[in-house]
Amino acid sequence: MLSSIKSFAISFAVGIIIFGLIAYFIAPQIKSLTDGFLTPQAEETGEAQEYVIPDVPEANKNIDDKNAKFPENRSFTMLLVGSDYQPDVFSDYRVSVQNTAEIEQLAVKNRHYKADVVMVVRYNSDSGVTMFSAIPTSLMVTAGGIQMRLCDVLERKSISYFSDLVAGIIGMPIDYYICCQISLFDDIIDRLGGIKYDVPTDMYYVNEEERIVTPGSSREPIPLVINGEPVIDSEGNPVMILAGKAFTINLKRGIQTLDGEKATWVLRYNVYANGFISRRDTLVSFFRAFFEQFATEEKRSALTGIISLINTSAAGSTNMTPSDFEEIANTLLSYSKYEKTNVVFPCTVSGSGENERSSFSRNTAYATYEKFKLK
Repeated sequence: MLSSIKSFAISFAVGIIIFGLIAYFIAPQIKSLTDGFLTPQAEETGEAQEYVIPDVPEANKNIDDKNAKFPENRSFTMLLVGSDYQPDVFSDYRVSVQNTAEIEQLAVKNRHYKADVVMVVRYNSDSGVTMFSAIPTSLMVTAGGIQMRLCDVLERKSISYFSDLVAGIIGMPIDYYICCQISLFDDIIDRLGGIKYDVPTDMYYVNEEERIVTPGSSREPIPLVINGEPVIDSEGNPVMILAGKAFTINLKRGIQTLDGEKATWVLRYNVYANGFISRRDTLVSFFRAFFEQFATEEKRSALTGIISLINTSAAGSTNMTPSDFEEIANTLLSYSKYEKTNVVFPCTVSGSGENERSSFSRNTAYATYEKFKLK
């Protein structure tokens, strides 16, 4: 009897030990399998996926995210658009556009109201990375059912439409857009005291057909007069001279401080042997220099004034109010603490000048920018 009880006790103890070991080593594996099967965000590979609660504002997510590099900052994406429209400078415009309702009157002669610079800047406080990406203005897109270059959309649609279109191209929501005509950008650089920039190459360009006229001067061709008498050609018509002077870019290579006019020359120059590639790199390096010098606490007051200026100027447009600027200012002005990266928009470019056309794959573009979104 005692030996039977003793055998039972030993068997019971051994059983407890064996089942305890099984529970200790096997149960976690079973749990991972069931979690992978039941978790809504799990993939077939069984890799654990972060479950993101939908419709949570980025600002709230960042504040609560203890893993963010800059939890006190707010991630945002900004679109910077530069237009080469200058009705007060170039004589080949017939009208001055003061509001979007008048844009349809453009394109009377050669010059159009178009986007000459398109730059995406992304601050991601989770990764601590600021991304710069120049979008080709020659990109072929469809707007309002019509295929056209991205630069030409601005003449036919509003800047908000343009911003949404770019967001759709890169697959990344754009929080703020700022659009400046050259005259306004010129003014902004002068107000900031000029920009120190390493001009990458000698820049020389002359266009006799683009005439610069001073405010108040005649914008129409002027009869050529010698000794008080108009000069007549062989067909009996008066000889006319174009108003103003030829548009000229003339910059030497090297580090220098550029005023507003010369800064616009850098952005407009497009006579590179390899076309858009060098221009893209110049645009990115210029805006990185801009942020390095002006996205600082010392420039907070000046930048606040510039946002107010853009909001009230006929030569600019933005959806960023001064109060919006205050909300993102701490992030924007922390630029020096962020890692910087340039992203090349994936496209195929053909032709040059006005005949330049760029094609792209939407899926490839999405994949290129995917890692810069919030996860």
